[in-house]
Amino acid sequence: MRIDVRDLEPPQPMIRVVQALEKLQEGEVLEVLGSRPFTHLLPRLSEMGYEYQLEETEEGYLLKVWHSRKAKEEKLSFEEPEFEINEDTNVGKLLERFPQALEILIRYGFTPLKNPLLRKILPYTVSLKQAKKIRRMSDEKFQEMLRELKKLTEK
Repeated sequence: MRIDVRDLEPPQPMIRVVQALEKLQEGEVLEVLGSRPFTHLLPRLSEMGYEYQLEETEEGYLLKVWHSRKAKEEKLSFEEPEFEINEDTNVGKLLERFPQALEILIRYGFTPLKNPLLRKILPYTVSLKQAKKIRRMSDEKFQEMLRELKKLTEK
């Protein structure tokens, strides 16, 4: 299976890759041609149980992905320092620390997070501020969402 994401704006390349990975069968290889080196995606692929190879070609970056024989389990540290929620908070880290934040984010329009596979990759590539920009959310709505998310730290 081969997909070309060179002409897509973020986060569309990531979404397309995740959708293709959902269909990837054991023994198949997904080839993704991109204009950038997939920096945010690569660490997540390993954690999700995929192996990959990345090479720079004349056409761009060619990423080959396949199922790993030995999948790694994601490890969460239970002795983390105090977690602050602000515009610079990484969405993936937020969801790790406060799984109930998912419902709030979806309610505020971050609907790609409904997809479990997308949730393993996409949120780790953006901060809340970047997600706000992608969703074209108003400052007022964003502040409202931040207040709601910050309440999670009080529980």
